[in-house]
Amino acid sequence: MMLYKLKLAACFGIPEAFGTCIISLVDEAEKRALSIMTTEYVAEQLKACNSKTSDFKNDVISVLWTLFDRLNVDDFYLEFDATPERGVYATLVNKITNERMSIKTDQAVLLSVAADIEMYTTELVIKEISTPFNKNDMSSTSCAVPISALPDQMLEKALDCAINEEDYETASAIRDEIERRKGKKVNN
Repeated sequence: MMLYKLKLAACFGIPEAFGTCIISLVDEAEKRALSIMTTEYVAEQLKACNSKTSDFKNDVISVLWTLFDRLNVDDFYLEFDATPERGVYATLVNKITNERMSIKTDQAVLLSVAADIEMYTTELVIKEISTPFNKNDMSSTSCAVPISALPDQMLEKALDCAINEEDYETASAIRDEIERRKGKKVNN
């Protein structure tokens, strides 16, 4: 399976998005971006870790990784993949034993930055889910996020905006995603 190396490009809040932030990962060529939704708390932890402030030294990921520091970081990598049912998900992979451990996507990025673990993604994610990346315009207004990654509150707001702007094609896609989620909740 072909894997593409990723790196952290940015982490920022979304105005009027109920505390939701975006982590932007890019491929090595900086042509494609994978956007991951997160909370303000994780975004703050990511920024603290990236700048190596003392705030991060007490975070659970930092503490746990310090406990496991005897392990060779080079024996691990993080893999981001996707399925229609789950969307994007992350796995911590041991290269030696091939043991795979699921981890929340935003926490995987935080672990990568904290422990300097390489991140990769699959060809499916690059071709189907990632979006074009422009390193000259890195703002929340220029960041494309797949509709399946948006929280319910943002979907409802986006639906209202699309209807008000008479963008019925977009409204239909948003409505379909809301209905898919409702069906998924009923089946669980």
